[in-house]
Amino acid sequence: MNNFLYCRLIIILFFVASTNNLAAKSVTKQLSNLAQNYYDLRLEIAQPMAYYYNFKISRHNKFIDNDPVNLKKYEAREDRIYQQLKSIKAADLDTQQAEVFYAQFIESLESSIEQRICKSELWNISHMFGPHSTLNFLINVQPVETEQNKQDALARWGQVALYYDQEIENLNRGLGQGYSVPKRVVKRLLQQINNLISLEIDNHPYLKLSERTVDVQFKKAFKNLLNDQLLPSLSRYSAYLENQYLPAARESLGIHALPKGRECYMALYRSYTTMQRTPETVFEIGNAAVNENIKAVIALGKTLYGETTFAGTVAKASQDKTEEFNSAEQMHEFYVAVVDRAKATMPKYFLKMPSIEMEVEAIPEYQQGAGVSAHYNQGSADRKAKFFYDPTTFPLENFGSGEIVSVHEGYPGHHMQIALVQDIKPFHPVADMFSNSAFSEGWARYSETLAEEAGIFQSKSAKILRRTWPARGMVADTGMHLLGWSNETVAEFLSASGKSFAKAPDVMMDRMAAIPAQLTAYDSGVLQIFALRKKVQAAMGARFNIKDFHHQILKNGNVPMSVLEQQIIHSISNKPIKE
Repeated sequence: MNNFLYCRLIIILFFVASTNNLAAKSVTKQLSNLAQNYYDLRLEIAQPMAYYYNFKISRHNKFIDNDPVNLKKYEAREDRIYQQLKSIKAADLDTQQAEVFYAQFIESLESSIEQRICKSELWNISHMFGPHSTLNFLINVQPVETEQNKQDALARWGQVALYYDQEIENLNRGLGQGYSVPKRVVKRLLQQINNLISLEIDNHPYLKLSERTVDVQFKKAFKNLLNDQLLPSLSRYSAYLENQYLPAARESLGIHALPKGRECYMALYRSYTTMQRTPETVFEIGNAAVNENIKAVIALGKTLYGETTFAGTVAKASQDKTEEFNSAEQMHEFYVAVVDRAKATMPKYFLKMPSIEMEVEAIPEYQQGAGVSAHYNQGSADRKAKFFYDPTTFPLENFGSGEIVSVHEGYPGHHMQIALVQDIKPFHPVADMFSNSAFSEGWARYSETLAEEAGIFQSKSAKILRRTWPARGMVADTGMHLLGWSNETVAEFLSASGKSFAKAPDVMMDRMAAIPAQLTAYDSGVLQIFALRKKVQAAMGARFNIKDFHHQILKNGNVPMSVLEQQIIHSISNKPIKE
């Protein structure tokens, strides 16, 4: 080939590459614009969500929009965004990060649209979370520094009364169409709401918001708003639940009692796991894992307690007097010590540590004793993350369950997984809204095994109890909601695990009733993570590095489980991927 032809070929190839690159950037920009549209849409209907995800917003004046007319408008706009998103081809995007985001985005939208079959706005009652919990969060994060901030605060908190009045209308519509929650869940929520409205106004926890400023006029205005608008609306809501809703609420804990309950359950399962399985399949997978765990517990029982049966081993681990808490204060100190011990061990298993710190804190007093589980709230550059627990549960816990929940919520569990991702700039901030429980809870469940491998557990009972509970959620949840299990059968199956709720299985059963399918996500996720680790270890052999494996799992944030599998396979295939 002469020099002239060679130069022309180079120019042509360069032009084609440049054109393709520009086209890819254009498609990526289109994806970014759709992400911004969805971000704006979500915050328009639930502005307080911004604080959970550390989004930067210019105004702080809206609460939650539960008007059914606006909900229909929201769904129509969500549909348009979804149709535009489907017109994009993932292969045309210019970075791996964009491709991963696209997969998160489309899975989240498809799942959201599928969940409409549940009509959850017509039975929106839960003691596990809700607007009253959002208000408790807002008292610490609602800005009150500037005059505009204060006006926004009064505007937002003034909308709470409208929210609860609308909720009464929505719930009434639901009852008329055959939708309700179990009576037991209503009673638990009533306990929390009544605790809030029974407090003297001068001692009300919501006043903590106005205490964050020295502005006397604002303090007075906010107190008057609580006394004249917000608390009376909570009283109306409580009276409605007690006198009208509770008598009409369903007795059954299972979602099978609702219209299209099976279809709703499968949609909820997908939302929590990004997987599409029948309840029967979930049950079978979980039951097989439970049986494997039973064998492991029996083997450990012989070594640790000299027991030869599953029940005997569980009883020894659960009733060990040397591993009981004597007070809520002792339990708190124990949690803190485990978190500190686990944190110190993490550099051996991870390439780096997160910049955001975490602290241990009791849930608010009005929620204590009402069935609120231990949970994690992510932090930010401005505030520490929180591992929340209920101090009234100390008689039900022991050292083993305390170690398990501490690593699950903290290091190397939720905090390690979430805070590490917070240190990475996302493709778009809205990606934080696309999380699924199979990834996050699956990782937290995986962390329980990792903690044992790392020598973090110091109690004998932790090694037993860590194996007695996993996968039982997959069995009990599907059994209760769709497969015909009686309450007695569910309670017996849960109690056999020896976990803290074995002494009070109703707590877990009411949680399952309030959030159907969520409990299945933990082990749906962890079983896949363990399968991926086994695959990587087999492929890498002596070259397997636990730090690198954890980096590959966590580097893209909370992704659909199918995407996680693709990423891990790429990591061991030596195939080139987009940067």
